[in-house]
Amino acid sequence: MGATEPRSGAGTSRRAARTRVVAGAALCGVAATGLWWAFEQSAAEPQTYFAIARTQLAPGVTVDAADVALVPIRLPAEVAATGFDNRDDVVGNLIVGTVHPGELLTRSDVTSPRFAHAAQGGYAISVELDRSRALNGLLGPGERVEVVATHHSESMEATVVASNARVLDVDDRSDAQHLAATVTITLQVRDLSVATDVAAAADAGAVTLIRTWGIP
Repeated sequence: MGATEPRSGAGTSRRAARTRVVAGAALCGVAATGLWWAFEQSAAEPQTYFAIARTQLAPGVTVDAADVALVPIRLPAEVAATGFDNRDDVVGNLIVGTVHPGELLTRSDVTSPRFAHAAQGGYAISVELDRSRALNGLLGPGERVEVVATHHSESMEATVVASNARVLDVDDRSDAQHLAATVTITLQVRDLSVATDVAAAADAGAVTLIRTWGIP
């Protein structure tokens, strides 16, 4: 009887199996490396710093540098967008709601210092006026104005509906290429009845601002 020749099909199958084992081991190694990298990334120290309160901050308090600490925190993107990663963006702002020690300071916790005077009490109201009726927009926070309503009647009477109102904000949409036709002015007045009078006059389109000089 002659020698039996090895069957080439069986040898090929064994070689393919060894190849698959080697390839599978390599893939497992890659997967393990990926898991290790992911673990290292998750365990790494957060690189973004956010502002937190050092002490309890009450409504109406102006934030001081000593009130704020920057600490590394890992936050979801939607939460990080509400925080402050720069101390200077918080210092000088006005607290609008109680913030406890260690809490993240968010944009809803503070407001612009231009509204600091509003903490003394009163009512704020915004009116959109033609530039010519709002001193061409040449107003700034803290200035005082008289709010005059013109009544379109036969006598064309004008009445002061708010005296010595404080300017809290001026929203002028003008830029280098375009002069906005209107300006939105936010005013602080002492009484609710005065605020409603201003609102009614603004709705009638008959409000003019007169700057007040020399009155604190």
